[in-house]
Amino acid sequence: MQLIISDVTVKQDKEGRYCLNDLHKSSGGQRNNDPHDWLRLKQTKELIEELTDTGIPVTSIRGGKNQGTYVCRELVFSYAMWINAKFHLHVIRTFDAVAAKEQIRVSYRDTARIEYKPMTDAIKSERESQGKGIAPHHFSNEADLINRISLGMTAAKFRVHHEIGKKEPIRDYLTPEQIHCITELQRANTVFIGMGWDYEQRKESLMGLFDKKHRQPLIEEQHRLAA
Repeated sequence: MQLIISDVTVKQDKEGRYCLNDLHKSSGGQRNNDPHDWLRLKQTKELIEELTDTGIPVTSIRGGKNQGTYVCRELVFSYAMWINAKFHLHVIRTFDAVAAKEQIRVSYRDTARIEYKPMTDAIKSERESQGKGIAPHHFSNEADLINRISLGMTAAKFRVHHEIGKKEPIRDYLTPEQIHCITELQRANTVFIGMGWDYEQRKESLMGLFDKKHRQPLIEEQHRLAA
């Protein structure tokens, strides 16, 4: 999860550890708060020894744009507390806020996954009622319709753009507003399919719904994430 403290984005390594150098910068960057001084403390070393369940609590990356010292979440709190109570509280509250947003995102993601089945059932029912056969592309075409409107691209292009593996669900990489938008459009499309609307009718109505309810929230979310 992305962590932004005092307008500083705290980088993470592949294991999810947080960059101490960025934390130092977010605290004001004062020399007496140098993370290397904190790492040399006896109590810090003892805490690191206790954190065996986190794998490797501390690691360093040398060279490149991600260079720096990275530590696990528990050590982030310890470092923040060492600086001062105000910064410690700010870090705790930031983590809590990010965790709350992640819970919402996961909830939306699970709802979107659940809501996908009624849409596929509607497709199947509609084609069967017309005496038409069913092929995999009938389902993927509907998913692509929703994704093009919500994300501006198909799932395949989204994977390439964000370097996501073919077997990984793209919903794990979507923002809360993106997932919410997809869920709402899936629900609407399920109704439209049941009404017997053709593809172009559904597309036009879904785009109208997107413009009315989702375009602006998505733009505002992207601005917040880019800030």
